[in-house]
Amino acid sequence: MEKIKIKAKEKNAIIESLKAGLVPRIGLQHIQVGRADELKEMIKDFALIADGGAKTRFIIGEYGSGKTFFLTLAKLIAHEKNFVVISADITTEKVLCSSDEKSQKLFSELINNMSTKTKPDGGALKLIIERWASKILQKNEQITEEGIYKELLPLEKYVACYDFSKVLTTYIHAYQNGDDLKMSQVLRWLRAEYTTKTDARKELDVRTIIDNNNFYDYLKLFAGFARLAGYAGLIVSFDELAVLARLKSTVRNKNFERILTIVNDSLQGATEYIGFLFSGTPEFLEDKYKGMYSYGALESRLADNPFSKEERRDLTSPVIRLESLSQEELYMLFYNIRNVFAEYDENKYLVTDNDIKLFMQWLMNKLGAKSFLSPRESNKNFVGLLCQLESYPQTNISDYLSGIQLEEEKEADDDELVNLTLEK
Repeated sequence: MEKIKIKAKEKNAIIESLKAGLVPRIGLQHIQVGRADELKEMIKDFALIADGGAKTRFIIGEYGSGKTFFLTLAKLIAHEKNFVVISADITTEKVLCSSDEKSQKLFSELINNMSTKTKPDGGALKLIIERWASKILQKNEQITEEGIYKELLPLEKYVACYDFSKVLTTYIHAYQNGDDLKMSQVLRWLRAEYTTKTDARKELDVRTIIDNNNFYDYLKLFAGFARLAGYAGLIVSFDELAVLARLKSTVRNKNFERILTIVNDSLQGATEYIGFLFSGTPEFLEDKYKGMYSYGALESRLADNPFSKEERRDLTSPVIRLESLSQEELYMLFYNIRNVFAEYDENKYLVTDNDIKLFMQWLMNKLGAKSFLSPRESNKNFVGLLCQLESYPQTNISDYLSGIQLEEEKEADDDELVNLTLEK
């Protein structure tokens, strides 16, 4: 059996991220466990979207339960399925709907974080445009404005298509002529970085800018353009949805109204080649005063299926609730982290299998059930322990977990330890 290899960059990113309570941006395949059913559902969603459909999902879980980790895994799968992915965190200064440029800031972050399989860390906007432009140039010896508009005809059905097509035409001409300044201006416009229509008209001869009024229209338009550029569609990912609870009620309700529009469009088939992922906490979802259930129409759309049970969950509904990790899954998570530290070399293991069980018992004594509810805290503790053992090789686990004795327990069968491999 061929030995698994891990790059030094991936190892460092995993260790440093977990130690800080963050989700690694790379190397997730080395530590992923569980969530198999949920991720299979994501794969079904992506197939639907690639076939011209749309889907909106809400990933709900407690703080530290792995929501961001799940979104990152979904992003990696989307890349494998040839999707363009844009992502951003919602903050009090970057929201879905506002009258003071806060939605523009959110849109800018989304586009700046645009990623593909070949450019997974963001900044893929220019790459995608030039991929599309090169296809146009290969098909046409002489590029005319009429020829470019003909290529963009599939975008005519979108509300905001005219100026979008115009700036893309400007980009192609600038691309041909090597006009870096003009290309930069087009990219600024597409990233919603123009704050006045006057500046946009002066530099690009367009009458509109991307703002709160057309925020959603341009997301749908980017999905259509992603198809023209040769991709399967667009996945839009929003983290930290619970931040909306901090907004004034009038602003919060406008954001809920925009979310409702997105949900309705995807349910009714009014949009195509686009998927939305929102992550938040159960409290924010169900709060009748500041949460999404405070908005009646959203509550009716997102309410749990009354026939959904813990052992027979309905994963087809818009809401996917992340269950706590089982003991077997948590064990496999620590096992994988140990492998990363040792670079898959058993001779470099800092802890034994029995040590991992001791550590889990220590976790239960310290954190109780929270150790399974919050992988973030569990990971931080385990990585911290491994760092100490690596820094002080003369010590062993008993020096750090004194007073803990392993209780007799039934060994888990190998097939109970869930370890998901990303499908391609």
